[in-house]
Amino acid sequence: MTEPRFQFLRLFRIGCIVGIISLAATLGGCTLQTHTPAPTPELEEVTPDAGTPAEPSPQVVETVAPTAAAKRLMLLNPPGSNPTEALEIQTVLSELAAQDQMEFETVAELQTLDLPAGVQAMVVLAPDPGLANLAAANPGVQFLGIGIEGVPAGSNLSLIGPTARRADQQGFLAGYLASVITPDWRVGAISRSGSVEGNSARLGFRNGAIFFCGLCRPAFPPFVQYPLRVELPEGADQAAMQAAADQLIANAVKTVYLAPGIEEAFLAEYLANAGLNIIGSEPPAEALRPHWIASIQASQVEALRQFWFQLLSASGGQVIEAPLVLTEVNPDLLSEGRQRLVERMLDDLLSGYIDSGVDPTTGEPR
Repeated sequence: MTEPRFQFLRLFRIGCIVGIISLAATLGGCTLQTHTPAPTPELEEVTPDAGTPAEPSPQVVETVAPTAAAKRLMLLNPPGSNPTEALEIQTVLSELAAQDQMEFETVAELQTLDLPAGVQAMVVLAPDPGLANLAAANPGVQFLGIGIEGVPAGSNLSLIGPTARRADQQGFLAGYLASVITPDWRVGAISRSGSVEGNSARLGFRNGAIFFCGLCRPAFPPFVQYPLRVELPEGADQAAMQAAADQLIANAVKTVYLAPGIEEAFLAEYLANAGLNIIGSEPPAEALRPHWIASIQASQVEALRQFWFQLLSASGGQVIEAPLVLTEVNPDLLSEGRQRLVERMLDDLLSGYIDSGVDPTTGEPR
């Protein structure tokens, strides 16, 4: 007979075994479930019905504005004109027309008074080819006559006068320039005697030199009262020219102004060979350039440049005076800085801020 204690243990063991088996069965039923995403639906491609035409895409139509006809500029260069001046004016007009996108044409004569279509402006050189009639027949065109005398200005006609020389202003500028560049202000001038132009140039030169140097007293001998001025009569021979030059050379003049009317090649060569530097009113001979400081001239080309905008803006009826300019400048004798100084004074002279002190109609002091 089995004892109750052993019987209890047997039952306890049997219960544990049954519990373990039940737990294992429970755990085996708890499996992890994974989520599988639903498949993405495919889009069905729809083919348009062959019987129904597809709508065309809208097209952008580019509209181009009509191009305006090019404006034209004409130069009438009649037979008998000065070829050097004509070439210079033609070159400048070609440059100005290109800047304003204008067609440019030069003609020697016109077959009819009626100008071609599109001509906005015409420049006409001397001798007069009938400028007044041309302007009257073409009221819609602006005309500019250069160097033509005896023609009145009109509503569509302006004029740049002949290169009439203001000898007093030329002399004043020459005297100022000579004093600016010459040590001890040892400067002089040779002018034509017995004429208003000669008197104006001589007195203007004196005033221009004094305007810069004041008393113009040299620091070293010879102690001469500069500026010196010598006169030559009309028709003077080479002996007289040499005598006039020798007066300046003997008084240590280093810079000489040959006033308008003194254009003899012999005199200029004689002065240059003696070592003097020269200011003139005409372009120099090639052999004189090493001693040629500059020329002082009235420039129709510069007047043309200044009037160009007004010509295109139909500002007719004007008479323009050709301004003085420095030309043929020798940079070895006139530095850029001193040239600017002289040109500023020239601007003031032409504007009336500075007066030459000479009455140009009489050649006498004001």
